[in-house]
Amino acid sequence: SSRPSTAYPQPPLSSTSWMLSLYTLAPAYAPVTPAAPLSRAVSGVRRAASPAAAANSVRDSIATTLLSLGLAAHLTAAPLPAFAEITKADIIAAEQKWGDGIVRVGEVYSKGGDYKMAAKVLVDSLYGYDQGPVLFKPTKASEKEFRLTPGEAYSYFVTGQEVEDKGFAIHPWSKVRFDNKQFLLKGDSAAAMGNYYFTDAKTGEETKVDFTFGYFEDVLGNVRINLHHSSLPYGGGAKAAAPAAAPAA
Repeated sequence: SSRPSTAYPQPPLSSTSWMLSLYTLAPAYAPVTPAAPLSRAVSGVRRAASPAAAANSVRDSIATTLLSLGLAAHLTAAPLPAFAEITKADIIAAEQKWGDGIVRVGEVYSKGGDYKMAAKVLVDSLYGYDQGPVLFKPTKASEKEFRLTPGEAYSYFVTGQEVEDKGFAIHPWSKVRFDNKQFLLKGDSAAAMGNYYFTDAKTGEETKVDFTFGYFEDVLGNVRINLHHSSLPYGGGAKAAAPAAAPAA
């Protein structure tokens, strides 16, 4: 990521120093077949130790071995993971990518191209399904309201898996613009709420929709979506009534 990151200072190391982490080494040295449960006497009753206690015991043993080898000085020398704080500018950039992606899928569809692959690229690159849960509630979904898997998201944008889907991204739209009402910035996670407007590529008419997006920073420093709620304004987003005509003189 090109954004400023926050990292904790670490002791300097020579180029030949071991970069060892106790929590990284523990699983590697742990036995493949679990040993008999550890136990202890409490008021005359022997209770099996918890898995966490057993793991701590393994780590303690490894630490003792490393100390005896003179490597203790570098147990915590491996740099702690750095993270970049997500900013308003990062959110606006992510929104631009999302809007451009929706428009592109429609363009590919209109030109007879592989629009389903275009939708897959959109979902896989901007949503975080490969990193953990994604809470996606699309605008035009009623039978399958919540799209919790990549396949369900692909289907919403370009049809395929769910019968109700008409392909939101292949409507098609010529423009998507965001009007953010508020941001929530929490370090390497963030959220934004507001309205976005979709311009019909055929008629030029604009549709107003409410949105809430949640974001996180993935392991490569990319801002990804883990929450997306979208809905039409109450009453269907009806346009304001025209001003009443002036009374006749």
